[in-house]
Amino acid sequence: MTQIPSPSTAGQDTIAAIATPPGTAGIAVLRISGDRAIAVASELFDGTDLSEAAGHTAHHGYVRDRGGGMLDEVLVTVFRAPHSYTGEHSVEISCHGGSVVSKRVLQRVLDSGIRHAEPGEFTRRAFLNGKMDLSQAEAVADLIHAQTDEAHRASLQQLEGQLSRYVGNIRDRLLHAAGMLELSLDFVEEDVDFLSAAETAKLLTEAGEQLRRALDSYAGGRIIRDGVRIALVGAPNVGKSSLLNHFLGRRRAIVTDQPGTTRDYLEEAVLLHGEYVRLIDTAGLRHTDDVIEREGIAIGRETLRSADVICLLADARDGLDPAEALRAQLTKESGGGEVLLVFNKCDLAARETVAAIAGQGPVISVLRGDGLPELSRRLAELARELHRGSEQGSVLVTNIRHADCLRRGIAALDEAQRAASEGMTEEVLAAELRRAIDALGEIIGVVTTDDILNGIFSRFCIGK
Repeated sequence: MTQIPSPSTAGQDTIAAIATPPGTAGIAVLRISGDRAIAVASELFDGTDLSEAAGHTAHHGYVRDRGGGMLDEVLVTVFRAPHSYTGEHSVEISCHGGSVVSKRVLQRVLDSGIRHAEPGEFTRRAFLNGKMDLSQAEAVADLIHAQTDEAHRASLQQLEGQLSRYVGNIRDRLLHAAGMLELSLDFVEEDVDFLSAAETAKLLTEAGEQLRRALDSYAGGRIIRDGVRIALVGAPNVGKSSLLNHFLGRRRAIVTDQPGTTRDYLEEAVLLHGEYVRLIDTAGLRHTDDVIEREGIAIGRETLRSADVICLLADARDGLDPAEALRAQLTKESGGGEVLLVFNKCDLAARETVAAIAGQGPVISVLRGDGLPELSRRLAELARELHRGSEQGSVLVTNIRHADCLRRGIAALDEAQRAASEGMTEEVLAAELRRAIDALGEIIGVVTTDDILNGIFSRFCIGK
């Protein structure tokens, strides 16, 4: 483990990248950051003398090529260190959109000896320069990729430092306690207690409860961030792939009369009545000698354990008993996700059979479209119920990395409580507290490794 400082990155390469998505648009924004940002922008800009420009000012002019020809009419915004996103001298060039214009302007910048930015490098520099902590940096990526209002709000809360403050307060108290315990070791012969056993026990209990509350919020937070996972499950040819295609509004899965067409699972994201869900089409459940199909069925059963909702499709013509038996089996195999029984092919079933199964679950016909609006609303309501109340409380954890750090922090505090109850020395207690402190420090980036940083920022888009 290494301590990550918050130094200025002065002396590093000056970097540049297009910060807006590719394609035809009104404008494209090119970002430059580093010691040479303003100087390089001044070389290619025909307008105000940017070297004398104040920070947070915008200037109209033209970008010229090396021969003096005009590349584009632009608006340049100057940010002087440390008052910029990265904490460095920065320039943003707003040029006309379109791949040709923006790429030519970018190439003109790179020709001045500027290096192209790596994914997430601007935000990484912001973190290293102390403009934000690590959890806030991760919130930037979450905010960009938010698919719902709930995900947007959760990302903003994290970006504003809600999680950082929550974790930081607990960590500060543990740091103080660890310091007191370690100080008492220096005065062991004088038999001086800088932190009483009662105070230690109270701190360990309160800190553990706070971390558990934060970890408990991850179940709903993960759903808000990544979407509700809905597994489409059932026997072959019961309509799972057809239902997936219907919800997506396009032909994503192959649909044929031949059983076992789906060998591997397909996962696609879609909005159902404003709820962000991930639909997973799985291989049909049956006994088969086909090795590849058997593997697909095994993967499908694994998917059940991570699904939030299991949409079990049954053939309406088979009646209620086979469907109920399969639902009972899947309920045992699932990881706790709700099993919704859905009867498909009602258009092919006898009227008395449909009457017998009505009320036991949605009755639909994917082929004719019967009951599909009602099923869509039902799935959306299940998704809504899963994260209802997730935003209540003082903190919301949406990131699996943060959840893992919390688990390790809780485990360390549990060990500290065990050590205290068994009368172990302050040295043992302090060691466990340090483990908890390091785990919490990884969330906000006080203590971390280059591998963690590389993994986090590699998932960012270039230009951010």
